[in-house]
Amino acid sequence: MTARALADDSDSRGPAVPPPKQPPARRRRPVQARSQQTVAAIVEAAARIFDRGTATTAGIARLAGVSIGSLYEYFPNKDAILESLVDHHVHEATLRLRDALATLDPGATPLAVGVRQLVDLVLAVHADRPGLHRLLVGRMLAMPAVRHRLAQIERDIRGDLVGWLQVHPEVAVPDVSLAARMVVEGTDALVHRFVADPEGSTPEAFAAELTRLWVAYLRGA
Repeated sequence: MTARALADDSDSRGPAVPPPKQPPARRRRPVQARSQQTVAAIVEAAARIFDRGTATTAGIARLAGVSIGSLYEYFPNKDAILESLVDHHVHEATLRLRDALATLDPGATPLAVGVRQLVDLVLAVHADRPGLHRLLVGRMLAMPAVRHRLAQIERDIRGDLVGWLQVHPEVAVPDVSLAARMVVEGTDALVHRFVADPEGSTPEAFAAELTRLWVAYLRGA
């Protein structure tokens, strides 16, 4: 599929549609391998188009190589597809962060090295398809059900980080649980802002400064 075809599938001429209060539920859950492949193709096509701007369900179906009827078997509208994209994004980020923490031995990994690896990972996850990420933040996070689900996942990640910080010899903050919250929520907020507008800074420079910030804070400096 060419860049021109992707652009043709985008529909950026109309006014933005305000997000609904709740994400719509899927009409059907894929069980068989073929159904799962169809859903995966739809979600991937939507990610590619939304990364370039807004989209129509017809454009998503066309790029996915499925009929519009097949798309509607699984997703009643674009917001349901966006919800699936949020779930996929969060699931992937959570697995990668937990895998990273599991491989970083707190007794043998300098704090600056461990923090930098985690910052680089968060930045990489958020920087992938920045147009899509901005759309997800702008629309889906306004939905209470999605916000609740993301908040629970964030608390789980914070719990993993607390365990790592508690046994790291360089960490000297008085409240490790609060520190983990500061690091997770602060990193998420700052990375969102950077991805939306780098203001001429490189990802390398941004990651280096964010690492310096958190290392100094965690050392009690």
